[in-house]
Amino acid sequence: MFLNTSYYIKEKIFSDSFCDNIITQGDNEKITKAVIADGNNNNRKSNIAWLKDDKLITQLTPIVNEANEKSNWNFLLREFESLQYTVYNKDDHYDWHIDSHGKSYNNGLVRKLSFTLFLNEDYEGGDFRICEPHPNPNKITQQLFKPKTGSMVIFPSHKWHKVSKVTSGIRKTLVGWIVGKPFV
Repeated sequence: MFLNTSYYIKEKIFSDSFCDNIITQGDNEKITKAVIADGNNNNRKSNIAWLKDDKLITQLTPIVNEANEKSNWNFLLREFESLQYTVYNKDDHYDWHIDSHGKSYNNGLVRKLSFTLFLNEDYEGGDFRICEPHPNPNKITQQLFKPKTGSMVIFPSHKWHKVSKVTSGIRKTLVGWIVGKPFV
């Protein structure tokens, strides 16, 4: 699938207080060590909590829809998965990965769009990167992000991305996926 745009970013789309409320909500949930379904847990080191918040999803939906339309992805989207509150402490990271899976969920849906909402910026390292692979190693491109609090990056779930190691402070984000029927 060729897409003209690999990502869509909205800088400071949400207020600091909006982000602080998500942090409070996430910190009050059961936070556990993040694991990877395929078992390669050396690829990831962070902590997560799951948020089931319909009001929050309602607030995020217009930005996701705007990204889908303005980027000309025009994916048919159905619903959000549960939201993931992610905490990266010093030395935590998430190496190169994609968010899409090899087969559909039991309900027949697949991940189509992913997003990261940056909840704070008082940390070092922890840069977010999206890669545009190419068979010619000289043509591989990476986009690096260190957005401000309240900024959101939306991208197709099949795009390679990573979070570099946090060198100081604590990085907090809200991560989500929007699913729909498989591409045909």
